[in-house]
Amino acid sequence: MITKTNRIGTVGPERTWPSRMLNFSAQLWFIVTVLGMWIFAFYVASFYGGAAIDGDFMKWNRVLPHGYVQGQTMGNLAVAIHLLLAVIVMVGGPIQFVPQLRKYAPALHRLNGRFYITAAFIISLSGVYMVISKGTISGLVGDISVSINGILIMLFAYLAIHNAIKRNIKAHQRWALRLFLVMAGVWFFRIGLMFWLFINKGPVGFDPETFRGPFLVFLGFGQYLIPIAILELYFLAKKKNTNTTQVLMSLGLLLFTGITAVGIFAATMGMWLPRIG
Repeated sequence: MITKTNRIGTVGPERTWPSRMLNFSAQLWFIVTVLGMWIFAFYVASFYGGAAIDGDFMKWNRVLPHGYVQGQTMGNLAVAIHLLLAVIVMVGGPIQFVPQLRKYAPALHRLNGRFYITAAFIISLSGVYMVISKGTISGLVGDISVSINGILIMLFAYLAIHNAIKRNIKAHQRWALRLFLVMAGVWFFRIGLMFWLFINKGPVGFDPETFRGPFLVFLGFGQYLIPIAILELYFLAKKKNTNTTQVLMSLGLLLFTGITAVGIFAATMGMWLPRIG
């Protein structure tokens, strides 16, 4: 194995170009994703927050069917808490994965992490309550897929904090990454839908009026299963540490980054910015 001497004089394995390529592709996807999440967070805060400030809660129903129902205090409160925490975790959650924060501000990392885990449980419980009390626009299939997403969020949050307490840092980081992806399920659904509409120049595989169809069934579960599957393949590529595996995984991540970028662009221009205006 090729080795090199590091700054303190010890000898270690030299990182090969496939390894560097894999790290670069993962970082590029993360940067694109975080920027897209921040755009979405700005939209949610502007649209829903702006309507709340104006006292025009019925405006929520233009985007979120039955988002606000007159007289349903608990249901409306669940929606408000869900939206507020979603904005906060989309903005603050990604910084948990910045190595410099863990290294130079460990106390902030732990504090932000505790808030993130707590928010994950609250978001999941409020989301499941919303499904039970209001349902989803996609009907029974949507109710099931959203409920499974909520269960996965709570499970991954528990495993992330459990491994942190046991000081199993490697396992903690992996479960935190899985949690990050399932927490973004709603976001993945939107950019996935807009990517599909963009490349097909219109609705294919579903009825836009009833919001039913095989593509929406696929996307309802794929919004969290596909990102998780890609992450597991990434972990496998890192573990195998072979040039071929790492190059293939890098190309796959670059393709996923391209799809993500197109979905973000389509959602921003076709869905989010027009509603802010």
